[in-house]
Amino acid sequence: MSAQTIFSELQEGDNKKLWAYAQELAEFRRTSSAPKGRRTVDFDDKNALRLDVMEHLYEQSDKGNAQASEKLAKIAGLTEKSQDILIQVVDFSNAYEQDNITTTTT
Repeated sequence: MSAQTIFSELQEGDNKKLWAYAQELAEFRRTSSAPKGRRTVDFDDKNALRLDVMEHLYEQSDKGNAQASEKLAKIAGLTEKSQDILIQVVDFSNAYEQDNITTTTT
C-alpha cells in the first residue's frame, strides 16, 4: 500500500480507522526497534542450549536444509539405534581331532 493511499484513507477515516492505523504503526515501531543481533548464551545451561540448537535446526530444516534435518533427528533421538556387536571367543585348536569334544562355558 502506498503512502498516498494511506494518507487518503486517514483523511476520510473515522476514529476507529485512525485507531487501527495507530495500533498497526505502534506494533511496527515496536518490532523494528527491538534489538537485533546475537543474544547472550549461557553455555553452562545445556538444556536451554540444546533447545536453542534444536529450534535453529528446525527452522533450517523447514527451509529445505537436509543436513539440518539429519542433525535434528540425531539430537532428538529419532535415528535408529545401532546394534551392539557380540564377540564370542571360539577355540578351533582341536577342530580336526576325532572324538575330542571340548566345551567352553561362559
